[in-house]
Amino acid sequence: MKNSTKTMYVNKFFRAFPEEFTVKEFIRYMSYVDCKITKKEAEDLIAASPYIFELEEGRYQTRAGAFTNKLFSVVLSEEECANKCFLPGHRCVPFVDQEVMSYSLLFIWNNSVLPTKIVEYSKEFALDHFSLYGEEYESQYIANDPGMDGFELADNDFELPMKVKLTSVDLEPLFERYKIEPGDRLLFTVENWDEGIINVSPCLREKSKILELTDDDIKRNQWYKVIEKALKELFKTRGPRSSIEEQLADVFFEYSDELCTRFCGSVEEFLKKTKAVSMELFGVETRLWNAGETVPAMGEWNYDNEEEYGFKHNLVYSVPDFVLDEFIKDHAFQKKNNLEELLNEVFPACFFMPPEHRQDLLLHIINRNDIILSNYNWFADHQLGDIRHKALLLYTKINGLIYEIDRIGGKFNSYPQQELVILIQLYTHLSKLMETIAFDPNSLTGETETISVSLDGMEFNFEDIEGALRNAVAVCKKNDFTVI
Repeated sequence: MKNSTKTMYVNKFFRAFPEEFTVKEFIRYMSYVDCKITKKEAEDLIAASPYIFELEEGRYQTRAGAFTNKLFSVVLSEEECANKCFLPGHRCVPFVDQEVMSYSLLFIWNNSVLPTKIVEYSKEFALDHFSLYGEEYESQYIANDPGMDGFELADNDFELPMKVKLTSVDLEPLFERYKIEPGDRLLFTVENWDEGIINVSPCLREKSKILELTDDDIKRNQWYKVIEKALKELFKTRGPRSSIEEQLADVFFEYSDELCTRFCGSVEEFLKKTKAVSMELFGVETRLWNAGETVPAMGEWNYDNEEEYGFKHNLVYSVPDFVLDEFIKDHAFQKKNNLEELLNEVFPACFFMPPEHRQDLLLHIINRNDIILSNYNWFADHQLGDIRHKALLLYTKINGLIYEIDRIGGKFNSYPQQELVILIQLYTHLSKLMETIAFDPNSLTGETETISVSLDGMEFNFEDIEGALRNAVAVCKKNDFTVI
């Protein structure tokens, strides 16, 4: 069976299976759809998936199963009530698929899909309602909304205009039925996680008690205390995670009985009320963290302070096959044909490689080169070629420094923490770009200028941290020598 078919069935299971499951049950499902996989393959697929929560005793839960029918809420603003609408923005985080743009979610009320409309907001209002995606991404999410058609972020020095137009959910039918005012709440439940379908119901505050502290208010204040405690525990035991979205997903999953209730508040409200938690810089990204504290790279979630790594003289460096294929395409784009030279570009002298391994790799490159060149079109590759070349040069630099740190060893907490965080983040962002170039190049059509500017920013960030990290490598290398 083709890999594409296997991938389809894996995604179908991970995106829709509603119950807890084991590796054995996942293998059984794959066998049922005539896609046999080994236990190791199954374990690797589960471990690599962003859609899976790990439970105890070898059991797992999909995000679809975890968040379907779970309650969450938002409070309508004056701007939204004035326009009789609701701006999705980040407000369904973490209950929906993180890869789905919020403007494409479907909201259901009274068994009908609520229509959408384009509404103008101030830049500040928009940024406030996309902030859970991270300060580093919020402008990009806003600029990619269909309402911003024709606006190019890269052409405007990555600055949004003072007024932005965004896709919003039309609440006219609810306003006709109910007397909705600013401060009233919408309750949501995810009906279909895979397809991004969400049920909406209004939760109106009693107008006669607008200035009173109601039972609902008291229960909601307790909700704020629960989420604050849960987040602080997460910071201690699991650290900054890969994103704010993942931090919130962990919290709402583990504390769903206490947080997903009819009296739930919203993350937006919580962040305005709390003095203990705030958004803090984490390298070139942002995370929820203890207010006023620096987010560390190392902690009890990922490091034993007593462990020290020795100098791995013979550590072999490798690149994924899809990246190697991109190096081959780049070589063709540069109109070069010396494959020994290509091997040296992929594996510069700083990388250790046994002679026999080098020869095997050269034969592999020759074989892959013949296959790729049989279908390669230089003219068709022209738009993407410059971006690929630029990305690969930076990829080699970043990988080279990571390799040196890994090879030299020492205690990782002896390296400058924020610089180390930025290095790993740059590697992660660049790896994702390389995957997109390799597997979904059409999605980059028309985005090459933006990507080029982004790569310039990555290069600048790398140059900014490289010196401090190389100095730390030199210190660790010196400490590794023993005088006899």
